[in-house]
Amino acid sequence: MWRWLRALASEAHEACGGIGVGAVGMCLTGNFALSMMIEPAMQAPVLCQPSLPLDDPGAIAMSDEEAAAVRARMDQDDLTAQLYRFEGDSFCRAERLAAYFDRFGDRLTEKTLPDSAANPSPAPFFNAHVPTPHSVVTQHLIDAAGTETVKAVEEIIAFLRSRLHP
Repeated sequence: MWRWLRALASEAHEACGGIGVGAVGMCLTGNFALSMMIEPAMQAPVLCQPSLPLDDPGAIAMSDEEAAAVRARMDQDDLTAQLYRFEGDSFCRAERLAAYFDRFGDRLTEKTLPDSAANPSPAPFFNAHVPTPHSVVTQHLIDAAGTETVKAVEEIIAFLRSRLHP
C-alpha cells in the first residue's frame, strides 16, 4: 500500500549511504514507518500515536499479509520498532496498542505517557478538534528539560542513532 514511501526510503538510503534510514510516523501517518519495514533500507521505525483506522480502535492499518511480511523482516534482521502514545488518547487507544502487540509482540517497545505529561495549551485547532492529549512530540510536547515529552523525544533520537549510527 505504501510503495512510494518504501521507494523514498530506498532512494534516500542510496543517496546518503550508511546503514539505512529511520522514520517517525505521527497520527494519521503513525503506522507508515512500520509499513516501510518491508523495504530493506528501513532500519528504525517509530510510531507516534498511530491513529488509523479511525473507525476501529482495535485495529491497525495493515493487511494481514503486510503485517506478516513486516514481522518476518523484523525477526530476520533482529529489528524493533518504538511506539509512543498518551494514556487517554481517544484516537490511539489501548485497544490499538493491544492489536500492535498481538502482531509484533517482543519486536515492539512502547511508552504510554500519562495525560498529565501533555502540554495543556496546544494550538487552537487541537483545542477545538482533539479532545484528549494526543501529539507526543509536537502539539502536546512540553519543551522543557526533564519533562516526560522531552524524554520521549530524547529516547526517539537515541533509538534512531543506535540503529543508524551504531
